[in-house]
Amino acid sequence: MSAADTGSQEFVWGPTINRELCTDCGACIDFCQNSVYERVDGHVVVAQRSSCVAGCSHCATLCEPGALDFPSLKELRASRRKD
Repeated sequence: MSAADTGSQEFVWGPTINRELCTDCGACIDFCQNSVYERVDGHVVVAQRSSCVAGCSHCATLCEPGALDFPSLKELRASRRKD
């Protein structure tokens, strides 16, 4: 369940990395101009989720193993209606 569904937390658009799938290739780091990702101890991590552009998930299309997950656009729209 997302924050948008619970209403108990503020909805923040951004990626979640599936560690089981991530190969730490860095394609997401190379693509993102907003420093959402960084490398820590050799692993790609989400460093600044709140810096992700709402609705953008292009990095996920570049992720060959499919390790990046985003909220749905439906969740984003619902959160905006509540604002």
